[in-house]
Amino acid sequence: MLNLSELSSNIVEKKASGILIKKPANVFFITNFSGSGYLYFSVSGEIILYTDARYSERAANECFKNVKIIEIKEVFKDVASDILLRAGLSGFTSILFESDYITYDEYISFAKELGNKFSFIPADGFLSKIRSVKDKKEIDYIIQAVSVSEKAVISMLKKIVCNNESSGISEKKASLIYKKNLLDFYSAESFETIVLSGRNSSIPHGLPSEDKIISEHGVLLCDFGAEINGYKSDETFTVHLGKPDKKFLDVYDTVYTAQQKAIAKIKPGAKFGSLDKTARDYIEKRGYGKYFTHSLGHGVGLDIHEYPYVSKKNLDTVKEGMVFTVEPGVYLEGEFGVRIEDMCYVEREGARIITGIKKDKYGVESLL
Repeated sequence: MLNLSELSSNIVEKKASGILIKKPANVFFITNFSGSGYLYFSVSGEIILYTDARYSERAANECFKNVKIIEIKEVFKDVASDILLRAGLSGFTSILFESDYITYDEYISFAKELGNKFSFIPADGFLSKIRSVKDKKEIDYIIQAVSVSEKAVISMLKKIVCNNESSGISEKKASLIYKKNLLDFYSAESFETIVLSGRNSSIPHGLPSEDKIISEHGVLLCDFGAEINGYKSDETFTVHLGKPDKKFLDVYDTVYTAQQKAIAKIKPGAKFGSLDKTARDYIEKRGYGKYFTHSLGHGVGLDIHEYPYVSKKNLDTVKEGMVFTVEPGVYLEGEFGVRIEDMCYVEREGARIITGIKKDKYGVESLL
């Protein structure tokens, strides 16, 4: 999965001896280790995992063969002393660290142990860009996560629509049904499931309420995902459980059309900012511009939100092998909200939608 030469080249560019990593997703990506520890990747391609006795046997079972495992007792002292020995042979005088995850206290402690011979400098997150291009195995895991999440959510929807309980099903209970369904598939949530109905659907990242009963005749927005071998999925649909009024139909058509226009523009070399602009301009044209309050999408992989970010601020270009969401939304406070989210895999000729639930219709019957 990891292109070692690409990572080494980035370290050489920074004139560093290596990089100290702690973020679990990055440690897993490089080593296949799912426990807790620090990782040092040297400019020469050495991969050293530092962990304690709680995880040493687990690390031996999980890690790739090219990973050297060192059991530590005094974290900062033991890790720093080993890195100093390796860095001293590199010819460089600086050591990178994962500045977006290692805390300030950790930084101070490591810097103290490293002393004055080496400068301890922040990395700029280049690992996130390397991780953004997925290989076939990673894509397979993501597609499996999509399949599991969709089976679980359809089963949840059936219980809502076919519910015979006089008290009805609350948003919170629906989300718990979804979580239980995932457990039946030996999976788990990739993030806190969002089930919002009626007026609550206008809150982009609202929390499911224990008190809000899902109406038989209103809007229902579900944002959900699953996880397989660390890889995640993310999908949102909005349906109407009854007969919608003209305003809902207009908003739904606006959001769906904006999404499809943006997806049609996805291809290697396209600018992320232009994808966002395509959807945003259309929503603005339909009169709902100020109600689209977030960026168009984000990468999904070992993290639920990772590079690339499909935003007007991102001037980077789309690359073949990337996976990211396209999720425009319109949120009318006190009325309802509509968000439609699919995951797209970038192929040579354009985007392949890897989420399976069709969003061209708003009726819940089309999903069951």
